[in-house]
Amino acid sequence: MSNYLYNTYEEKIRPCIDLIDSLRSLGVEKDLALPAITVIGDQSSGKSSVLEALSGITLPRGSGIVTRCPLELKLIKDLKDSQWRGKISYESVSKELNNPMEVEEEIMKAQDVMAGTELGISSELISLEVVSPEVPDLTIIDLPGIARVPVGNQPDDIGDQVRLHIPDTSQN
Repeated sequence: MSNYLYNTYEEKIRPCIDLIDSLRSLGVEKDLALPAITVIGDQSSGKSSVLEALSGITLPRGSGIVTRCPLELKLIKDLKDSQWRGKISYESVSKELNNPMEVEEEIMKAQDVMAGTELGISSELISLEVVSPEVPDLTIIDLPGIARVPVGNQPDDIGDQVRLHIPDTSQN
């Protein structure tokens, strides 16, 4: 029975998920609403923890704004291959990951490149693709937390930066 369900999934549902991801990579979501889950809320309110629970991947943690760039997390369930593999992409960088323990450090490096090392934020997307038999087929987007006042070493204008970088979803 489980083989039948898996084969049916691979034949009928997987192509739809792949099509949605292809359309998203072409920028079609600007004109057509594509399914995705976006997590948004105040800084340090547990958004990334929700994504960790769904994905089984350790994301950067701390106080204040830890997620400083939008993170698209594309999870692909692959029952044929039991080995975990990942790929992080941002700007002109694309790096293969062979161990889930590399993810947190690589995301932090990407954020430093894109948003600077002074805890600023950026609206530029970091894409992380994870293929594993342990994850659900799902694309989720983690956005920087909503900040109103600077915390710790955050820039004095962090609230303004957040407002400037939050995508307008009123059209969807």
